[in-house]
Amino acid sequence: MAALAKTASHRTDELIAQAVASIEAADYFSLPFPHIFFRNFFPTDFYRDLVRSIPTEGYDPITGAGTRMALRLYGDNVEKIDPELRTAWAAVSAMLTSKEVERAIRIKLNDGLEIRARGDKVSSADDLKLVAKPVVYRDRDGYQIKPHPDTRKKVVSMQLYCPADTGQQALGTTLYQASLKGLMHVGSYCLEPVKTIPFLPNVGYAFVVLKAYHSLTKMSWHGRRLSRPISLASRFLTPST
Repeated sequence: MAALAKTASHRTDELIAQAVASIEAADYFSLPFPHIFFRNFFPTDFYRDLVRSIPTEGYDPITGAGTRMALRLYGDNVEKIDPELRTAWAAVSAMLTSKEVERAIRIKLNDGLEIRARGDKVSSADDLKLVAKPVVYRDRDGYQIKPHPDTRKKVVSMQLYCPADTGQQALGTTLYQASLKGLMHVGSYCLEPVKTIPFLPNVGYAFVVLKAYHSLTKMSWHGRRLSRPISLASRFLTPST
C-alpha cells in the first residue's frame, strides 16, 4: 500500500495540510447549533489504503452491551496497534492532535466557541483550552444512542466517517432542535430531527458542545440510530484538573 509507505514526518505533514484545507473549505451552519461539514479530509489514496488497514485489536467496550468499541489514538495507546499498521495510524494521531488542525477548527467554529465562552464565563473563545483525544470507534449491530448534547467536559466534538463505499448513507449522525413538533417523535425528548449527516467516505463534521447554560436555543443535541459504521472521532476536551 504505497500511500501508507511514506516516511512518518512526510506523511504527517501531508495529512495536516489536507485536513486544514478540508476544514477551511467546510460548509458552516449556525442551525440547529454551530457546526461544520467537511469533505476529502484525508488524501484520496491515503484514505483508500487506511480503510483497508483498520486495526482489529486493542479496542475497549464503551457500552454495556459491547455494541460500541473504542481504540484510543492518544498517549501510549498507539503503541498497542499492530506494528505493520502503527506508523500510518501514528501519523493520523499526530495530525488530529496538531496545533494546525486545532487552529483551523477554532477559526471555522469561532461563533460557537464564543457562545461557549460566555456560558463558561471566560473572556473569549481564545481562552478556551482544547486538548484533542482522537479515538477509532467500531459500532456493532444494535448500537444506537439517544439524542444528547455531549458531556460538558468536551468543547468540540469532531467525527470522521470511514466507510469503504457509499452504501450506508442513512447511518450518519442526526442533529436535533427543541420544538413542539418533537412531541410527534416518541422518545425524542421534545426534539425535532433537523438533518442527518450522510455516512459517506472521507467526510465528517464538527460542532461546539453547547449545554443549556450556554444557550437554550442552540444546545448541541445529536444522536445515532441503529447502525454499524466505522468512524474516527476527535474530542477536543478541556484539560483535566
